[in-house]
Amino acid sequence: MPKKLLLSLSPCIAAALLISGCSQTTTQPEADTTEGAAVALQNQSYFGVLPCASCPGIDTHLDLLADGSYFLTETYQDSPDGNVSQLGRWTREDDRLLLQGKDRVLIYFATDSGGWLQADIQGRPIVSELNYSIEPQGWNPAEVTGSVEGMLTYMADAASFIECSTGKRFPVIMTEGWLPVERAYLASSSAGGSYLNTLADVTFKWTSPEEGLTRHHLYFNHLQQTLPATTCGSPIEALENYEWDLVELQNTQPEQLEALQTRPYIKFSGQQLSGHTGCNAMAGQFNLEGERLQLSQVASTRMYCESAAQIENTFLQILEKASYSSLEGENWSWYDQDMLKLASFTRKIALD
Repeated sequence: MPKKLLLSLSPCIAAALLISGCSQTTTQPEADTTEGAAVALQNQSYFGVLPCASCPGIDTHLDLLADGSYFLTETYQDSPDGNVSQLGRWTREDDRLLLQGKDRVLIYFATDSGGWLQADIQGRPIVSELNYSIEPQGWNPAEVTGSVEGMLTYMADAASFIECSTGKRFPVIMTEGWLPVERAYLASSSAGGSYLNTLADVTFKWTSPEEGLTRHHLYFNHLQQTLPATTCGSPIEALENYEWDLVELQNTQPEQLEALQTRPYIKFSGQQLSGHTGCNAMAGQFNLEGERLQLSQVASTRMYCESAAQIENTFLQILEKASYSSLEGENWSWYDQDMLKLASFTRKIALD
């Protein structure tokens, strides 16, 4: 069985949850809230050998991260290259754990031992004399290898990669596999710090760099291709008729957005744009064709808010510059003509 990596797009993460298990953990990093993730209590690993019809067993390793993401690795014993890995987003509903994958949704049920019991194809707890449970192992993250697509940025000898399906940002470790990626980036990018759509074979490792947080880092193994002037895609059905709150704005610190009394947001229906600048209501024309984005005839009310003036001005300016649209996990990102990121929004259901 060949190695493959399945990626996911999920709903909003539960704001608080309890993960039972051993306290045998490494230092826990702060949860990454920059990508719109909610905060849980701590990272936790689980392991179990589950039944297999064609092999002695399936070594199943699940890492649940506090930022709402997960890594699942299933290794089929006595099977060459028998690894299936899945990166995604998880939610908990009462005693049910949902792992949201691109090609499948896995369901587990909480056990008295603090582990998780696999569900059957009807979504019910498996009742069997065989073991279908994975048990807590403290924090012991596994390496995960597979193919991914994402938005790569590189500036001042630092690179990061936003994986398309989850919207999770990974720092890049510059090993030998990075060199062809660097050459392709420099040949394709028109501005330092711009983003380049990249497909590659990678490995995710939980590492402690000399500088920065202990977290998952991305190692490039093989570059498949780069696609200039391309994003993660913009399916209209996932964007239209929702309110999108501003969570990232060019040249603006996150705490400045948090301090606003009213967070800027946008919404579009057909070609009609509406929203709020943080001080004034606004409206205009909206055109999205594939990944290409154009906003025009934007007008707003004229109230002055001293505390929001700088952010409002920046926000209105990026509306004029927005050229590319990219849905990255639960975040909707806008880029200018040079693929520099202008802003990112996170979705909430619009209240009519």
